[in-house]
Amino acid sequence: MAKILVIDDDAEFLEMIRLLLERSGHQPLLSADALDGLSKALVEPPDLAIIDVMMPGVTGYEICRQLRASPPTASIPIIILTARGQPVDRQAALDAGANEFITKPVTMMDLRERINDLLAQRAPAKKPPLFKGVIALLSLRGGSGVTTLAVNLAAALAQAGGEVCLVDLCRSSGHVALQLGLRPEPNWLGLVRAENLNAETVVAHLLQHSCGLRVLASPVLPVVGAGLSRATTQVTLRSLQQRFSIVVVDMPSMLDDAAIATLEATALALLVVTAEAPSIQTAVGTLRALQGATTFQIVLNQVTPGAQPPAGALERALKRPVWATIPFDPAQAQALARGTPLVLQSPASPLAQAVHELTKKLEEQK
Repeated sequence: MAKILVIDDDAEFLEMIRLLLERSGHQPLLSADALDGLSKALVEPPDLAIIDVMMPGVTGYEICRQLRASPPTASIPIIILTARGQPVDRQAALDAGANEFITKPVTMMDLRERINDLLAQRAPAKKPPLFKGVIALLSLRGGSGVTTLAVNLAAALAQAGGEVCLVDLCRSSGHVALQLGLRPEPNWLGLVRAENLNAETVVAHLLQHSCGLRVLASPVLPVVGAGLSRATTQVTLRSLQQRFSIVVVDMPSMLDDAAIATLEATALALLVVTAEAPSIQTAVGTLRALQGATTFQIVLNQVTPGAQPPAGALERALKRPVWATIPFDPAQAQALARGTPLVLQSPASPLAQAVHELTKKLEEQK
């Protein structure tokens, strides 16, 4: 998550870019007044600044020069955004110290790409990953919160410095891209149709999130008939493992060919269970059906408010310990509406804190 300052006296534009930044997992600092924006930047230095040129009192060029003159903000990326698009205007922006010069009107998609590019150039070197390999999250009962957990876990791992790819294997309109505020085009249906499937083709089908996470999305329309075959899934996962240190897979709620191929490639399998009797029954059946195929760690996900049965009761039913517990978090509904995972939007929230604890547990699995 980056802190991004936007200075523009157009209230409508400020609202549009606020939504863009929040949905991309960033923290917006907005100001409709040039000097107020400069003051905010000096008090709370941002990771990037977007500045309009024509504003009352002082120009964006002058704000840019003052940011460059102050040590806390001297090296931040700066985008000058203006309706004036002559070569002389571009040169004035570069002379003032701007990294990018963008003319209005600009689409929010193009602006997001420019922001991501500048942040990526400024990003520090990646830390060694907490974990390496494929992490599969599974529940054969819908409504267990597998997708929410997979999205937040993958985003947290990316924040921690891992090169992470998140894969949505759902055949019935998966929601990984939706929770990340991404449009699911392209998606893995293109891999099914590919004549020559290789690593280059797989990577070409990945989406990019601003936090650094890459995503192989599920088709937005449910797939009728065969989905990902065993062979296609194997090639896809091998290709992703060559490129990424961590591959997080949101598994389908069925033991189809793609699911079995994924479990065979998995370094860590998480069986997500809620405290309701149907979920526990399904989890017991899953463990019996896959006995010997893989070893699961149990994650108790509290998807509803109110008191929960003790974890000990679940452990007795499943005959194995609960590895991690994720608490119910009322802020998750807002995160879904905004298309921003809680670990990016509200790092101090209960769910986000529990997911960060889960990433620490991965260190023990190395």
